[in-house]
Order: sequence, then C-alpha cells, then structure tokens
Amino acid sequence: MIKLAVLLKRKKDLSFEEFDRYWDGPHGDLVVGIPEFTRHVRRYSQSHIIDPTYGGEGMAWKRADFDGIAEVWFDNLDAMTAAFNEHRFVDVVGPDDRKFIDPDSVSIMVTQELEKIPLNGKPGVKLAVVIKRRQGMTFAEFDHYWNVTHGAIVTGVADFTRHVRRYVQSHVISDYTGAGDSSKLTSQWGKAAFDGIAELWFDSIADMVAAFNEPAFMKTIAPDDEMFVDPTGTQLFTLKEVQKIPVMEKLFAT
Repeated sequence: MIKLAVLLKRKKDLSFEEFDRYWDGPHGDLVVGIPEFTRHVRRYSQSHIIDPTYGGEGMAWKRADFDGIAEVWFDNLDAMTAAFNEHRFVDVVGPDDRKFIDPDSVSIMVTQELEKIPLNGKPGVKLAVVIKRRQGMTFAEFDHYWNVTHGAIVTGVADFTRHVRRYVQSHVISDYTGAGDSSKLTSQWGKAAFDGIAELWFDSIADMVAAFNEPAFMKTIAPDDEMFVDPTGTQLFTLKEVQKIPVMEKLFAT
C-alpha cells in the first residue's frame, strides 16, 4: 500500500479558520461523495493544525510553512493515478480546490509507511516532521540510515517511547516520476522538497514537548538526528487527524 501526502497552503485571501472549516466541511464532503474517486481509495484523512500560533517552541525544528496535510492511501501507484484522472473528480474537485488552496504552493510526497511503534491508547496529537536529509548524503543513504539505524535508536529509548502512542516512518518512493499522468499531481502540484515524514502520536502538545526534552532523548536520539537530518530544512506540524474514509468524521460542528 502507498500513501499520498499533500501539503496544503491556503489561498492568500483566506484566514486560517476559513480555510480549515472549508476543507473539513464542503471540500471533504465533496471528495467523499464522488464514488468514481473513492472506489480507488483505501483510506483518506485530513490532518488539521491544532494551534496555528504554535511555532515549534520547545522543539528542534520550526513550524511547517503549510496549513495542513491531506493523506490518501491506495493499493499502488496505478490506483492513485487512476483516481486522480477520473473525469468526474477532475471536473468537480479541481474547481473546488481553487476556492480554498493556493495550487502553486501545494507539494506532494508519495510514500510507503513503516510502522515502528503500534498504536497504543487514544492520542490527541499527531506530530508530523517533514525531513530534509543532511547535505552530502544520498537519498539511499539517508533512507537506509533513518529506517534501520535511527529507527532502532528511537524505539530503544524507553524514557522517550513511554510518551509515544504510535510511531510511523513514511518513506518517499524515490522512483515515482508521475510519467504518463496528466492530473494535478504532475500538472499543478510540485514534489515536496523533503525526503520523508516522521509521524508520532502523543496525548497532548505538552506531552510531545516533554518527550523531546527527556534527558535520554537529548543524550541518545538528538545527537543521532544530526547524522542524517538537515535541521534548518526540516519542519514540523502539530495536527489533529480527522478521518474521512472509511469513517466520516468532522472537526467542526455543522
């Protein structure tokens, strides 16, 4: 299975709340109401920024220059391409996109998920860290180090993982080119300037910050970040995940 992560930027004439409400309500309803599209989809969620004023205080990275992440899971690349080229989806969703997002600022990441810590508990916050690899490192070197070496270090620090409700690495599919696809995935939206997404779930933002300031994290995990991560190019989101497929959830009451 693959996951498409779409990093969204709102239209310049919309407030954050206007963007957030429209995405959750009218746009979400529109997308899930198109069976020609949804028949290809295994899961669809919207990850909404919890506090747009939070700039990453207490963390090693700055807040991301985006307003949310749409995530869509498919069986494979062919299913994703077919979904975004469905005529009704193109005709209906394309014009609606322009009501709330800046298409020139949207970036995509086509990934495969590797779960490192299974879900435990009922987390309230999802941290998504969009990672830029360290300068001088090839993508293959970065990808292997992150998965094998860093993943083992993170999961081995109990004082950190006791805060974590789930941990997933979303690895970019490096050979995806979009060849033969004329949809907005290739004609409007650009490939994100990141090399992967680390996703960790916590009970709260306070608990997230506490985890990343644990002495054991600072001693063991933080120094290893420097082995493969460019801290100035890496950004974070603090998010509330809202499921749309297979279960329809709403962030805002209608």
